Amino acid sequence: MQRLGPIQDVVYGIQQHAWSAVLRRRYKEELAGVEAFCLFVGYPRSGHSIFGACVNAHRDAVISHELGAQRLVVEGCSREVLYSRILARASWFNLRGNRANYPYAIPGQWQGRFETLRVIGDKRGGAVTRCLAEYPDFLDRVRSLVEVPLRLLHVVRNPFDNIAAISFWHGMSVEAAAQYYFRHCETTAKLDSLCEPTELRTVRHEDLIGDSGRVLADVCRFLGLEPYPGYVEDCTAVVFGSPTYTRRRVDWPAALIGDVEQLIARSSVLQGYGFATPA
Repeated sequence: MQRLGPIQDVVYGIQQHAWSAVLRRRYKEELAGVEAFCLFVGYPRSGHSIFGACVNAHRDAVISHELGAQRLVVEGCSREVLYSRILARASWFNLRGNRANYPYAIPGQWQGRFETLRVIGDKRGGAVTRCLAEYPDFLDRVRSLVEVPLRLLHVVRNPFDNIAAISFWHGMSVEAAAQYYFRHCETTAKLDSLCEPTELRTVRHEDLIGDSGRVLADVCRFLGLEPYPGYVEDCTAVVFGSPTYTRRRVDWPAALIGDVEQLIARSSVLQGYGFATPA
């Protein structure tokens, strides 16, 4: 997503505060009736955005794109402010075309608006993971604030592609990108102890590509949403037809490949991943 400059950032902040105040008054009853709060957790460049776009396309859900809800929680905002900022960010992102590095618009669905607001949340998985590392009680803060069931979507991708994407998009050496990724893994490895089983769902980016209908239906059930006719089909239409093997874009030292393979061997959620790719 294009980053704002210093002046643009100030103007955007003022606009979002004003617009969220309008939405807070307009949708007071709807915000009070939210049934679940959703955050994404995981690693930068792991495929969170397409999952977030698909959930945001549901008529009964609003998921903002990289609002930074974790920052608002830590700063001590109210639930009404948090929710209205999510609505404002989602509507703004929809108006600018639901586009970050790739287009995430899903024609015919509900991005940036809703019919019945049952699920609300924010998609910024890597930032939430870093927040958890800094504030071990972060999830307790969220639960106390929203007072509705918490739902965490933990999105994983082949670590070799994930690390390569971090290196490619963030201008880091592959070694530095790997260390950055490993630090996120240290935190996500603790999720089972930080969450109730009903609060956490791990989903694979490659599974969404290979079997979108099943994966999206499962995500809907996890969030308490109904996959109504046409929703899954419209979302599936925008999902890539095959994975992007970003690992091919960088040069891998043999020792680093071994380090990543050791990480995979130790992690239950990464089992089955490897360096080899289809021809």
